[in-house]
Amino acid sequence: MGLEVRHMNRPAIRWALFAVAVGLIVWAVSTQWADVSDAASGVGVWPLLSATALTMVALACNTVSWRAVMRSVGLDAPLPEASAVFLVSQAGKYVPGAVWPVIAQAEFARAHGVSRARAMTGSLVAMAVGVVMAAVVGALGIVAFAPGSLTHYWWALVLAVVLAVMLVPAILERMLRIALRVLRRDAQPPRIAAPALAASALWSALNWAALGLHAWILLRALGADDANLGIVTGAFALAWLVGFVVVIAPAGVGPREAALVALLASAATAPQALALALLSRFAMTVADAIGFACGAVLRRWRPGTPDRTAAP
Repeated sequence: MGLEVRHMNRPAIRWALFAVAVGLIVWAVSTQWADVSDAASGVGVWPLLSATALTMVALACNTVSWRAVMRSVGLDAPLPEASAVFLVSQAGKYVPGAVWPVIAQAEFARAHGVSRARAMTGSLVAMAVGVVMAAVVGALGIVAFAPGSLTHYWWALVLAVVLAVMLVPAILERMLRIALRVLRRDAQPPRIAAPALAASALWSALNWAALGLHAWILLRALGADDANLGIVTGAFALAWLVGFVVVIAPAGVGPREAALVALLASAATAPQALALALLSRFAMTVADAIGFACGAVLRRWRPGTPDRTAAP
């Protein structure tokens, strides 16, 4: 009887979670609309459309980066199916805390025979790759292209090196063992192959390159004609990292904008940087919404693929 109830409730739970995810994205877009309309009036339609298209390219790169790690832990789902779940799970970013997308991805992996522990470890490692590459791209962009920046941002370069070392397979496996011991888990950490980590890092770097280009296009449209692409890319990546670390802010709202203004001080005025932050967040939210819609359609209509997952 209890088993039957659980099976009866699973569709209802999926639809409830689906509705919450849609509501979160609609809320995120609607709350930004008035301010974005004012900022966009001085930018023009084509720069905003181009920037939004680049955020979608970045999202696609991030999807493939995640899948590279997940395949190494045993998730062998086809690319369209895996991409659909990753795109849908990104709605969890709009809830305070960074754990919700990981939970959704782990439930999907369980439906493909991967244990929850291995799946969550894989998703967390994929997230760590994104964090490391944000630090690496951010530090290199700022230090390499901003004159005299090494004196002020040497700490970012040190942080990038330390984080990059953590992705060495032997060191990563040791850290995962420590983490499992702290969590009092007896499971052995999955061994994530070096080629998988390298592929994930490469796709993540392309993700940051696309996001840097979208920020540069918007900043130039806002009047910062002398803005350097390398500096803008580095500043945007480091600002995202700040927003990610401050987990109590949904999708990094607030801290990311403040960091972007500070990091772009040599390339743009404070009003330009604030307008960039606003327009960029809107473009990324729209990209998440489009990705969510594509993922939902793929999961529902992909021929021959049963809906076996526990979350929408």
